Amino acid sequence: MKMIHFSINLPSFFLGSLTVIGILLLTNFTSDPNKQPDPNGTDNRRFQAVSSERESIILDTKTGRFVVMPSYLGKPRWINADFEEIRANGKK
Repeated sequence: MKMIHFSINLPSFFLGSLTVIGILLLTNFTSDPNKQPDPNGTDNRRFQAVSSERESIILDTKTGRFVVMPSYLGKPRWINADFEEIRANGKK
């Protein structure tokens, strides 16, 4: 039976370690740590989506408006709504 021997070449080990460290540093690199998001652009965290077997809801957390797509047989339709309108109608 043959015995298997592993040997590590030190220059290869150090070269591989430096390569891994370099890749990790490049993936975590940010061009400007104090840079704020563009206020005119759409923030990715602004919208939230929830889906179930019966319906799908997309909520705009900045304005409170949402879109509901009820699930039924036939052509799907989107219903636009606003939390403020619903609250105002509920107080009457």
